[in-house]
Parts: sequence; C-alpha cells; structure tokens
Amino acid sequence: MAENEDIALVAINVRIWRYFSVLYPTAQSNWRKYAFVLPVCLMNVMQFLYLLEMWGDLPAFILNLFFLSAIFNALMRTCLAIWKHKEFEQFLAKLTLLYRQIEASGDEYIQSILFEAVREARRLAVFNLSASFLDITGALIFTLFRQQRAHPFGIALPPLDMQRTPFYEIFYLLQIPTPVVLSMMYMPFVSLFAAFALFGKAMLQILAYKLSCIAEQREEEERYQMLAACIRYHMSIMSYVKEFNMLVTFIIGAEAIIFGSIICLLLFCLNIIDSRTQMISIIMYIATMLYVLFTYYNRANELVIQSSLVSQAVYNVPWYECGMRFRKTLLIFLMQTQRPLEVSPECGSSGSSGLLAGWLGVSFSN
Repeated sequence: MAENEDIALVAINVRIWRYFSVLYPTAQSNWRKYAFVLPVCLMNVMQFLYLLEMWGDLPAFILNLFFLSAIFNALMRTCLAIWKHKEFEQFLAKLTLLYRQIEASGDEYIQSILFEAVREARRLAVFNLSASFLDITGALIFTLFRQQRAHPFGIALPPLDMQRTPFYEIFYLLQIPTPVVLSMMYMPFVSLFAAFALFGKAMLQILAYKLSCIAEQREEEERYQMLAACIRYHMSIMSYVKEFNMLVTFIIGAEAIIFGSIICLLLFCLNIIDSRTQMISIIMYIATMLYVLFTYYNRANELVIQSSLVSQAVYNVPWYECGMRFRKTLLIFLMQTQRPLEVSPECGSSGSSGLLAGWLGVSFSN
C-alpha cells in the first residue's frame, strides 16, 4: 500500500482514494467511504426530485439533467472502485512491480521514457483536480448573482419550499463542500485511467527500444536470449493491458453513452434559449464532457499506436542474419504483435501467445 503511494505515476490519486477508504479500507477508516458517498447519493436523489419539477421547462430540464448525470456518473465511478477495490489493489501491486523493474534499469533512455510518463500523469492529475475544483466553485458563486434564488445544484425535498428562508440558506451551505467532494470523487478515476494507459505506452516504447538493441549483439545466442526476454516482456504487457481492460472497459462504455446523450441534448438546448449566460454555461458543460472523453480515448489511442510500432520494431529485427530457430521464434512473435493492444472488451491474449510460450519452453529445453 505504502509502495503504491511512493510511485509518482499514481501517487496523487491513490492517496485521495486511500484517505476516503475507496481503496485499502481498514477497520479504523472504513466509515470514511460512507461519509464520502452517502451525502452525494442523497443530493443526487434530491436532484432527481427537482428534475421532475422542471418537466414543463425544457431548457431548465436539460441543464439540470446534465448536473444529475454528471454527479450520478461520479457516484458510479466511485462505487465501482469500492466494489472492485481488491481488483484495483491487485492491479496497482502489479503496476508497482513493473514500475520498480523499469526504475531499477540502468539504461538512461529507458529511464527517460519512464520519467516522461510520470511527468505527464502528474500534470494531468493536478490539472484535472484544479480544473474541476474551479469549475464547481464557479457554479457556486454564479448562483449568488442570479436575480432569483437558486442552488448551485437544483434540489427538491417535498414538502419543503427550497426558496424560503431558512431552507434555502441551509441547503446552500450544505452544498459549499461540493467543489472538494465532487472533484475528489469525479477526477481520480479519469487521472488513473490516463496514468495506467501512459504506463502501458511507456512499456511498449521500452519494448520497441529493446528490440532495436538486438542488432547490436554479435553472437546469435545472445540475440536469441534478448529476443526471448522481449517476448516475455511483451507477454507481461499483454497481461497488464488485459487486467486494465477488466477494470475500466464497461464503465468507460457507460460514460460514453451517458455523455454522448447529454451532449446531444445540450446542443439542442443551445437552439432554444436566448440567454447569453446560459449559452456560455452550456458551452462550458459540453467542453467539460468532451475533455473527459478526449482524455480517455486519446490515451487509449496512443496505446494502440505504440502497440503497432512494436510490431514494426519486430519486423525490423535483422532476422536474415540469424539461424532457423531465431527466425521461427521471431515469426511467431511477429504474428502475436499483429493484434494491437487496446482498451476494448475483446482485448486479450492472442492465440499465438500460448504457442509462443510453448515454443520458448521447447527451445530452451533443447
């Protein structure tokens, strides 16, 4: 647990989730996840009740539907992490092991690849938390300048009149912590996804570099041993990506459906409203959702691109200078790398991986 927090790649987000007992819950801290999640669940229910009251006002209904879905999405992510906390912890333990192996390497180029991945992951984590905090804080302040009373997140609780004193003031004060709470609930998942994908990309870059070093070896046996080490490393990357998929694929798919639907509704809303303030707000909401989707799919696409570059690196190995055993092993490895590693439900080990593992075993025994 402490080792995971020492890894700069994921340290910020792991510490947040550990503090709220989303990950690594203990008997002493387990109550924190309920204190973290249950108030937001209650607010989400009150948002739904308020949404029912807005049924006749289409622009207001669509805007409040966005807030409802955004907070529901944050709850969905956090509850998934709580439900699958053992899987997340096991995956982080695996990432830690792979990270330490790279960190222990004395190669400066490999170290630079890892440093770049860490730098990008930390930059994204800080930016995501800061942007989310400022965005929600802006929503809190904006409602103070409206002509009529309104809460930052529209809520209703029959039979209370939320516009009357003291109910308005009480529930407004209760929403003041939302910039901190929602930022720490919403953004760690996005940042961890990016960090996991960046680390996968870094491992593929390291693999391509190791394959390019095979030509520097003069003895065929040394080349074969390096090739075998690269194959094993590729298998560990395949296992990493497969476990990564099992953790995030379906939640990302659900978010794509939710965000895609809400973006369509907000674009429609732009055509039926006259208020410039509301237009600016809607454009900001759309930009926020597009940014989250871009973070997911851009990082996942980089993983696919780097995977294809590994296949190209395998093809560029000077096989024509080596014997039949080397050529056959390289050919099977090339077949394995033809299927790109990607974030999708179908991603997994290709059929050639088992054949390759068996071939290596036979080759070493001989």
